[in-house]
Formats: sequence, structure tokens, C-alpha cells
Amino acid sequence: MLRVARRLSEAVILMLVIMLTGCGYEFGTGAKPGAAYGLRLAVPVFHNDTFEPILDKRVTEMVRRQFLQADGLTLVNDVGAASLAIVGRITGYGLSPISFRQGPGTTENRVTIAATVSLQDTATKKTVWAEGYVRSAEFFQTADLASNRARQDRATEEAAQAMAEDIVSRVLEVYSSGDLK
Repeated sequence: MLRVARRLSEAVILMLVIMLTGCGYEFGTGAKPGAAYGLRLAVPVFHNDTFEPILDKRVTEMVRRQFLQADGLTLVNDVGAASLAIVGRITGYGLSPISFRQGPGTTENRVTIAATVSLQDTATKKTVWAEGYVRSAEFFQTADLASNRARQDRATEEAAQAMAEDIVSRVLEVYSSGDLK
């Protein structure tokens, strides 16, 4: 019995040590809360080089919504009133089947959005960084055409949301590093 109690106390001590030292993993962006304090940012509507209607407005809206969640950041409509601007161009939109089922049934499709995005200093007109992004999301297609379009639209929004999260993380990472303040 004494042996069991000793092992139990050793296990408890080990757990406490692990909890106190932490594992070193962090979730989310590398930016700390409030890292965007004082940043005035403009996000003009992305340019749409695709034939997918209103994709430019959808992606831009997702990026703006994501920036609105950043602590201390002010999102402005006028590029002239901002210290930095996100300039985006949607360069591709694709719909590709990824699985088939013979006869009546469903097919799984993938929506893919490609864009180039740059962060520009509005005072100097210099590009701070420019990157390409490609994000995708899947949906199941059925025999109902109206339902299929709604499913495709939801997948498009999921891909745009993933892209927006990556863009915002990158901007906050650059801004919080102190290179732009």
C-alpha cells in the first residue's frame, strides 16, 4: 500500500512540474493581443480576374471582418487616411471534382481560390510584402441544382475565410515585429 501511495505522489509531482513548465506550444497568430494598437488600415475591394461573380466582394468582406477582430486596429474606408493598405487581386477560381459515384448519388467537388496580396505603406507607396495565397474547400454535389449552388457558395466562403485568416495573421505578424511602427 505504501508503494502505491509513493508512486501516486510521484505521478502528481510529475504532473505539476509539467503543468508549471508548459509545453511551449501556442495557438493562433504570433501577434500578442493589442499588437495592432495604433494601426490604421485600409482594405480596398480586391480586383477580380476571374469570371466568378461577386468573388471580389466576398473575399474583401472576409478579410475586413477578420481585421475587425484584431485588438487596437482601426479599419478605415479611405486609403489616404490609413498608414497601411492591403491590396489584393483574385487571380483564380476553380471548381474541380475530387470523387465520383456512378449512378444516382453524390460527387465531391473542391472550390479553389487563388490571390496575390500585398501590404503597402500609403505614405511612401512602397510594398512592405507581397504574397500569393491559394485556399480551397470541399462540398458534396447532388441532383438538386439550387442546392448545389448554395453548397458551392458555402465552400467558396470557407476558402475565402481561410485566406482572410492567413492574410490577417501575416499583417499582424509584420506589424507586431516593430518594423512598421
